[in-house]
Amino acid sequence: MTALGRWARRTRMAADTRERHAIVSGLAGTPATVLDVGGVAGEMEAFLPAATVTSLNVGDESADVHFDGSRIPYGDDSFEVAMSLDVLEHIPAPQRLGHVEELTRVAARRAILCCPLGTPEHVAAEREVAAWHREVTGGRHRFLEEHLERGLPTESELREIAVAAGGFELRFQGDFRSVVELFRLGVLARRRPTPGRLARYASARLGGRARPRLEERSNPYTNRAFLISQPRPRGS
Repeated sequence: MTALGRWARRTRMAADTRERHAIVSGLAGTPATVLDVGGVAGEMEAFLPAATVTSLNVGDESADVHFDGSRIPYGDDSFEVAMSLDVLEHIPAPQRLGHVEELTRVAARRAILCCPLGTPEHVAAEREVAAWHREVTGGRHRFLEEHLERGLPTESELREIAVAAGGFELRFQGDFRSVVELFRLGVLARRRPTPGRLARYASARLGGRARPRLEERSNPYTNRAFLISQPRPRGS
């Protein structure tokens, strides 16, 4: 992928998608090989041009490799970095620790995960916006409905996973209220376009900081949590 192609790929992403990819790629450093579990072919490559990135997915046909969603089809320490962006909330709660352990198993140096944080305020906001989406479009939004069905990971759940999986730090980022507002703008821009709506959506979609700071503490409006393993030296 050329530099222009990487720029175009990043620009086409929704602001929230671009933001989490920028954060995780920054945490990854400069790995030679990366496994992006749940990823789409080319997306993480747009942020890590020096790495060989393999996308692994259950449902997205554009992924490099497909699997059944349970055991990752690679041996121990097969990649320098293994990552999972906004996948954990789509996995039933009893299976989430297993997902983290699988990433740790195939990562020779570091495993990184992120997911929406399930504060009561965030859950209530997603319930409201899912109902709004059904009313406006006449259809269900797959990801939002799955969030409600399986439950956003809570801070206490993630801390338990971090301890059980071993060697993980938990960090927090963002405000879900701005993400929800952008989602609403996008739906209205597509379903009921006006010049004003299209302009507001384009401005909001292209805005935002490249790599926002991660926080040690959450708050009721925190958007996303990050599980970050301690890096192991190369060759260890």
